[in-house]
Amino acid sequence: MSNHYSHLNVTKRERLYELNQQCLNKDDIALTLGVHRSTIYRELNRNKSKIGYLPDKAQRMSENRRSLSKPLKLESNFELRQHIADHLKQGWSPEQIAGRLKEERGINVISHETIYAYIYSKQGLTSELHIYLKRQQKKRKSRLSRKTKRSTIPNRTSIHERPAAIEAREDFGNWEGDLVLFSDQRSNLITLRERKSRLFVAIKNASKKAETTADNIVKKFRGKKKVLITTLTLDNGGEFANHESISDRLEINTFFCDPYSSYQKGSVENGNGVLRYDLPRSTNIESLTQNQIDKIVNKINNRPMKCLGYRTPAEVFQQHYGKLAKGFVALQT
Repeated sequence: MSNHYSHLNVTKRERLYELNQQCLNKDDIALTLGVHRSTIYRELNRNKSKIGYLPDKAQRMSENRRSLSKPLKLESNFELRQHIADHLKQGWSPEQIAGRLKEERGINVISHETIYAYIYSKQGLTSELHIYLKRQQKKRKSRLSRKTKRSTIPNRTSIHERPAAIEAREDFGNWEGDLVLFSDQRSNLITLRERKSRLFVAIKNASKKAETTADNIVKKFRGKKKVLITTLTLDNGGEFANHESISDRLEINTFFCDPYSSYQKGSVENGNGVLRYDLPRSTNIESLTQNQIDKIVNKINNRPMKCLGYRTPAEVFQQHYGKLAKGFVALQT
């Protein structure tokens, strides 16, 4: 355990939230997170909202306090400001921009927190930089707690029974799945994301019917490509009620999040947010072909990610699966 107070990052705040929900005492939480007990007490007292401690809300409260304590680096650096604006317009996230700058220049040029602080500053909002973020919000909103209810998915296996190695992203082949909907249309997109490489997939789906959804997921991994998937984590939407058919035909295990706990499959949720930049809810998805959708997804898979050491999901996926990955993912040349 650390002997002094330290700042928590968003990953540790999410873990703190989970442990606190399990009613662990503060000393045990501190030991698990590798911080001093005073850090836990300070965090829970200082960064709680009106409805309790929420990790994303706590992160923003901390960032806001830190941004107010020092001048914004971007306000006096036009060249850097322009570089960031150009890449935001190309769909890059603040983390991708900051990480790539460090990779290219060999030094810490700017942090992603500073970029966010500038975007949500008076000058940044005047320039409407927030519209280039995946959620396009003027304010960064927190998730609200909801009452849980019993799931209607038959024979589901809870995410709490999922092996710890999957949570730790130790192995390839563990995917998360979701459905992305569009206004006044039956057609939708099945989105899938591999947890270790963060490779993202979007499949055009004619309806929310469980049988149709299951068939389209199976088709994506048919034949030799079955080796690409070993588990699939889903939410409790009725479109995934036919999960046993997926399990049997692909010979995999499926797991389900707790009701109203989509953050438990955060990888695919984040991918959905990025996808919304090109395909907002108002998109006429029925007019798009699968090939057009694949080209949009290809851009996501070929952007560097901090969690991958600023390699791209496509590079990491192909490095592991080699020739088998061809036809399943496209690499930029």
